Amino acid sequence: MTLPAEILSRIIHPPTAGVPVLGSVRIRTTVADFVVEEIAAYEPSGTGEHAYLWIEKRGVSSPELVSRVMRTLGVSSKDVGIAGQKDRHAVTRQWCSIPRRFAERSEELNSSDMSVLKVTLHRNKLKTGHLKGNRFQLVLRKDQGTFSSEELSKVQERMRQLEQTGFPNYFGPQRFGHGGSTLIDGLRLLHGKLPKDHWPANHDRTLRRLALSAVQSAVFNLVAGQRVVDGTFATPIPGDVVIRKDGIKPFRFPNNSEATDLIPAGPMPGPEMLAAGDTVAEMESAALQTVGLKPVDFQRYEKLTSGIRRKFAEFPSETSVTLTSDEQLQLGFSLTAGTYATTMLTELAQEVVDQGGDTA
Repeated sequence: MTLPAEILSRIIHPPTAGVPVLGSVRIRTTVADFVVEEIAAYEPSGTGEHAYLWIEKRGVSSPELVSRVMRTLGVSSKDVGIAGQKDRHAVTRQWCSIPRRFAERSEELNSSDMSVLKVTLHRNKLKTGHLKGNRFQLVLRKDQGTFSSEELSKVQERMRQLEQTGFPNYFGPQRFGHGGSTLIDGLRLLHGKLPKDHWPANHDRTLRRLALSAVQSAVFNLVAGQRVVDGTFATPIPGDVVIRKDGIKPFRFPNNSEATDLIPAGPMPGPEMLAAGDTVAEMESAALQTVGLKPVDFQRYEKLTSGIRRKFAEFPSETSVTLTSDEQLQLGFSLTAGTYATTMLTELAQEVVDQGGDTA
């Protein structure tokens, strides 16, 4: 199964909410140009049967971190906990939990590209999603030359604007695989047209989950893109499902509401997803039809595609924009978990060339 190039482009490169203020920029020219620090959902208590390791990595992915913990300390995979995936081509700091009895050997993990910065204790294992967000320090570089003071001012103003108005919470291109390959696999899987031996047996469940998630993400991006064109991606309309700006629970938009902190929430289709109404439901149904699907198709793998809602808009916080010593742009900001930093950057620059190629 394939998708027309125009549809694939709408999914992978959806429209921006504003006109970018820069031309082409490069990110992750070096690992030090992209620094990500986890913002934990809670602080370790200091007591308990699980050791929490605060680890800094350079050019090391989160799966590789888990593998090293298993190999070096002899911890089983089920006893290693991380809250979220972090970039490989970056300097990243994140928590990793292991059983307390292995804590005294944690310094064995130290190497030229990884350091254990802190060890503490907590009562439970760290699980996926135990994460509030991430802090970023990114360097944007020009292909040639340096950034002017005028460009600095424009980016500073745009970042202040994004703090107030938000930006479309699209899934980044990396979600869909090279040329949309992961998305196509997911569509074939839902239609029962993917060979059973398409993936290696030891990776089948993980890759199946990624492919199905790519389909849900594609539907979300299509609807989000339409809301951006309509000018309503951050403004609820009748029939919407909404989430409070600082909340996580979706609920149907009360049409007489005067609340100013309600953000429209788009579809990640599945049997348990809270349904929209009115013209919003029609828009979401049209997006499904665009990729050749119906709601019932997600029941085939309902445990992997239960269905949720995701905010159409996200808002950076703690923003800063300065010039580096070599007159490139350094951005600082925080985003909630699951938000793509590279998506925000498309609101700043017409082209973002990712020289690292991993997730943001």
